[in-house]
Amino acid sequence: MDESQEANRASGPGSFCIPRAALNALLDSKATAYDVCAYLVLARFTDGSGVFSTASISAVNRYTGANKQKDGPIARAIERLKTMRVSKVTKASNGRAGKSHALVDQVTDLGPILYDRESWRQAGHEQVPDGPHERAKVLYVLPDFDEEQGDRVWFGNNLVGGIGGFNQPLKALKNAGDVAARLLIALYAVNDMETWGGVSPVGKLAGPWNRYEPVDSDKHLHGDARLIRAKNQGHVGRGDTFGRTWAAPRGENWWEAHEAAGGPVWRALEALQAVGLIYEVVMVLNRNAEKRKFSSGTEYGDIPDDAEPLYELDARAAHGYKPEGEEGIGGATAKTAGDLNYPVALEGGRFDGTYAAIVPKGFPAMLAGIYRLRFRVANPKNAGIKGAWARIHQSNREAFELVQAIRKASGLPPLATSRGPTNQAASEAN
Repeated sequence: MDESQEANRASGPGSFCIPRAALNALLDSKATAYDVCAYLVLARFTDGSGVFSTASISAVNRYTGANKQKDGPIARAIERLKTMRVSKVTKASNGRAGKSHALVDQVTDLGPILYDRESWRQAGHEQVPDGPHERAKVLYVLPDFDEEQGDRVWFGNNLVGGIGGFNQPLKALKNAGDVAARLLIALYAVNDMETWGGVSPVGKLAGPWNRYEPVDSDKHLHGDARLIRAKNQGHVGRGDTFGRTWAAPRGENWWEAHEAAGGPVWRALEALQAVGLIYEVVMVLNRNAEKRKFSSGTEYGDIPDDAEPLYELDARAAHGYKPEGEEGIGGATAKTAGDLNYPVALEGGRFDGTYAAIVPKGFPAMLAGIYRLRFRVANPKNAGIKGAWARIHQSNREAFELVQAIRKASGLPPLATSRGPTNQAASEAN
């Protein structure tokens, strides 16, 4: 699709994808912010195959707000992208017999993640499928490395084009720096809207999350429920191989820097939040926290691998506004906790990061902050998206009905709406 077709899209926000092999090559090559942004713009303007791009260097400059000199940073970034290559590692016999036989790694070079039109032709590949006019001419080729589209990493078109007052997201990403740019695409790689409604915090390829530790013992409520109050105590990450590739240099166990003020990855995470490319969703999960220790010896509550969200309390968006339909029921739980003389606010109604959760008595539960990508795939026609939001909204409705039942059993008046006031507003009312 060329740039002029953007306004003629079918209903619903559009999306584009990149191969996981290319994303890993960007991480392995310690791609700069310019490299990442350039590749994303080129990918945004590919055809239906996700391979042939009509975007020009001037288009990349425009979407990133970069220096428009002919030999400027974007032109240099595109040249670097042509040198980033994908390798495939398979197991093969060492050719020996008996006890000497073994399987060894066999590395196959699959080529670069980007070609220009001429180098693609020189490499002996097929003719590029130009469109009917000059603006539909294919200028770059982004190989797919035979990945099925469903297996690639998906992005919302608005990450490139912007929306409303956020009209140049990639300019913000470029200015946030190299680590932030690499971190963002790594977060997209582990985005799991169907299960988590955001970046998955569990599994081998887990993303970062925020831990909420109890501030007091749980309180048993009328109506066979219990009240949990927990406060944000900072970031958590897992020290696996994938996590280490996000930081520079590769091989550094950057998760260990979670307690080191000013660690480069945590600064990058904060930068992504500050410019609004990601935001935190405070969730109630259906498992109790598992006791773990950081390398410093500090104990914390970890998320079990089989945990799933019960319902959402709040969406904490630093950039502009709380996304419509993502308010959660934190206002209702905070108001109810305050009405029962278990407030989550400080004296004077000041919000300090403490949330209230109400769950049926006997249910395991914990609070955690999960990161959600602002410019994710959002079209309900995309597989899994409609079902994910239906599940989230249904879970929130069921949780709100429980809160209403607890209020009735405690002799409190019902709340007027499932949305209720924001958590902070409810705290200020206590």
